Amino acid sequence: MNNKADKHKTDHHKMSILVVEDNDVLREMFRLALRGEYMVYAARSAKEGWRLYKEKKPAIVFMDIRLPDGNGHDLTKKIKEDDPQTYVVMATVNDIVEEKEKAAHNHADCFIAKPFSKDEIEDIINRCLDLKYRDD
Repeated sequence: MNNKADKHKTDHHKMSILVVEDNDVLREMFRLALRGEYMVYAARSAKEGWRLYKEKKPAIVFMDIRLPDGNGHDLTKKIKEDDPQTYVVMATVNDIVEEKEKAAHNHADCFIAKPFSKDEIEDIINRCLDLKYRDD
């Protein structure tokens, strides 16, 4: 492969994505939007998210902030301590400055407000891939 676009194309099938979201509809929306292109794993709680993260080592984590057994900020911090290269996207309906600042403090790579579109998800994935192959 000679260029970044080729690497992006082939890496899509290898890349795994973890969605940590307690809303069943949003979790399923992620799966449907990304199926066939990526390996998508989904968790509905912080505990399940951590277990799947440790087991699958995804390249990207889409993280809800408010979870039934904790919050996404704490889980993001844990993930980034374990592997700073994991690309973490914080997602919440509360698009407020304090949440964005806390996400940045915990080293989240991106922050998006719900609802979001498949195009926004794909843009974020492409940004992650650009960072991954930036030095190639």
